[in-house]
Amino acid sequence: MKIIKLLLLSIVAVSISAQELDPEFLDSLPDDIRKDIQETNQRKLDGTDEKYSPYIYSSKLAKAETFLKLKDRLEKDLLEMERRLNSDSSFDMSEDLIVYGSDFFNTFQTSFMPINEPNPDSGYMLDVGDVLQVQLVGPNEYIEELLINSDGSVSLPDIGELVIAGLSLNDASELIKSKVSSSFIGTEAFVNLTEIRDVNILVTGNAVNPGIYTLTGNSNILQGLLAAGGISEFGSLREINLIRDDVIVETLDIYDLLIEGKYSIKKRLRSGDVVFVEARKNIVTIAGAVNRPAKYEAMDGQKLISIIEYANGINRTADLENISLERMVDGSLKTIAVPNDSYFEAIDVQDGDSIYIREYPYRQAKISGAVLKPGSYTMAAGQTISDLIEKAGGYTQNAYKFGAIYLNEDAKKVNELSKEILYQEFLDSIIAASQQNIGDLTPVVKLTEDIKNTSPNGRVVINLLSDTSIDLYNIKEGDELFVPERNNVVYVYGEISSEGAVMYSDNQDVEYFVEKSGGYKKFADNESIYILHPNGESQLYRSKRSIFERSPKSEIKIYPGSIIFVPRALDESAPRRLAAQAYVSILGNLGIALASLSAINDD
Repeated sequence: MKIIKLLLLSIVAVSISAQELDPEFLDSLPDDIRKDIQETNQRKLDGTDEKYSPYIYSSKLAKAETFLKLKDRLEKDLLEMERRLNSDSSFDMSEDLIVYGSDFFNTFQTSFMPINEPNPDSGYMLDVGDVLQVQLVGPNEYIEELLINSDGSVSLPDIGELVIAGLSLNDASELIKSKVSSSFIGTEAFVNLTEIRDVNILVTGNAVNPGIYTLTGNSNILQGLLAAGGISEFGSLREINLIRDDVIVETLDIYDLLIEGKYSIKKRLRSGDVVFVEARKNIVTIAGAVNRPAKYEAMDGQKLISIIEYANGINRTADLENISLERMVDGSLKTIAVPNDSYFEAIDVQDGDSIYIREYPYRQAKISGAVLKPGSYTMAAGQTISDLIEKAGGYTQNAYKFGAIYLNEDAKKVNELSKEILYQEFLDSIIAASQQNIGDLTPVVKLTEDIKNTSPNGRVVINLLSDTSIDLYNIKEGDELFVPERNNVVYVYGEISSEGAVMYSDNQDVEYFVEKSGGYKKFADNESIYILHPNGESQLYRSKRSIFERSPKSEIKIYPGSIIFVPRALDESAPRRLAAQAYVSILGNLGIALASLSAINDD
């Protein structure tokens, strides 16, 4: 029947129409509650107040949390902007970054003169114009300079014509040695390349100085580019083609050389070759918390992770949940959300993209209690709770890790908003119940006042016993960690005979500690007992058995330092759901200052 009445009350609260409140009822309220009740009811009369809904708490809180995240992000952006404006050494997105690799050719001479003092490897391909020196040692001795003729042959005295064009230097040497040994018994041949042919090539496309250039036959595509002064501002660093007989025989990617150190050029230039510099591809800018901010040329279909790698990776101060990507979409600049670094391998970069990975200055955090060196420490962005503990020299011998208290300003903001929303819901409930003349509202009014007077502390539930947990949580500005020493008591407050501390006994339940405190008072609500564990977690304990179960509804482990709070039974008119939210909220905030718990139970 009680549940039915509570449900009916919720329906009444939703459908109740605004009306003037009973002056006698208002006079019975505390001054601060009376003022807030009158203002709330006046908004209802004016039609400017939201109607009460049983689900309004959770929905509003969700919106509040979303708003806070956005607000926090904007605050970080402003902080970063201020930092960059006040620092001459910091990066400015307006700074004119150059395309990475575009200055590569500035370190070389812009002209390339043929040098006929060759030192090629044995794989050098011989062609018309090359000069070989052949020395015979033995019964037949002579030294001859042999020019490779237009037909690709050389003429060996007393041996005849040998076609060697198109052979490697090593293969041509073996051929000559074989012919000499078969023609002159006991005679050995020694072959050297004494003069390398000249080649005429065309460098065109997006080169600085396109044109026809004379180089040596030992030259390659890179040296052809050097002869033409390198690549123009419109040329591609990623696609320089060597074209021979209308076929691309080799492609040079400068990034392979600059970023990966790969010098895999194999083709020697021949007369008639064309070195063609393709047009520049996609230019992507990346700046902020990367090791090499610059503009980078990206090939079609490349992912954001490639640009990160080109920039030599991200640094330790990077905020990987605060990444912006600006892109031109349908003629206007849009910001595309990159939630975190897990998206780096999924996003295709496009021409004109600008990526900024934010980094933030160092922040102050405090650690106290059972650590070797308590105090305030300067923490870098990305450092975690474990780093803070390490700076403090680690734990003392009596540290109670399970009872650690961690305070955070972001959590405090959420706590404050949840408190305001919960308080407003209680005011709505009081107005609705008073207009229906439902019972004594004194307990509800008292609980509403407790909510109003509770100060959010911003406690975050952490587990110092888990290395994974403390390694994942990044330190924020103003964070505080308190590591208590182990105590062997359990605190029992509320509607029990003797409030205070009870010696801890292992494997004992809630009823044991309530009994040690003298048992329940007459108006104790033993269906809704609230437990605050040393690590900040809250649980609801019900002492009565369910009609559908043979065992108690709740079996909750009690730890050293746990707080057991037995509330006063509320009138049936009070929404128990809201009461549960209130008690949990109050307990969570009073877990830091146990002395204030007694204020909850004042008559």
